[in-house]
Amino acid sequence: MRTMPKIELAKAKWARKMAKAGPKWRKGVEEAVREDLYRKGLALFSGQTPGTEMATNWAEGVLQVSAEQFQEAVRGKEEKWATKLLRAIAA
Repeated sequence: MRTMPKIELAKAKWARKMAKAGPKWRKGVEEAVREDLYRKGLALFSGQTPGTEMATNWAEGVLQVSAEQFQEAVRGKEEKWATKLLRAIAA
C-alpha cells in the first residue's frame, strides 16, 4: 500500500476536523463575547486597550453567524487551507 504524501494527510485531517467544527466554533465565539476575550487579546497583542465600540461591533457581527453557517463556510476548503499553509511555511 502506497503512503499519501504528508500534505495530503494534513488536508484529510483538516477536512475531518472541519466537518464537526461548527458547534465548537459557536461555543468558542459565545465564550469570547461573554468573557470579552476579543478586546483582551487585542490589548495583549497591541499594548493598547481597544474601544468598547470596536468590541461591540465584532460581537454583533460574529454572533450573527450560526454554527451551520460557519460549517458551510469551511466545508471543502482543505485545498485552500493547504495552499495557504505551504505559502506561509515557504515565506
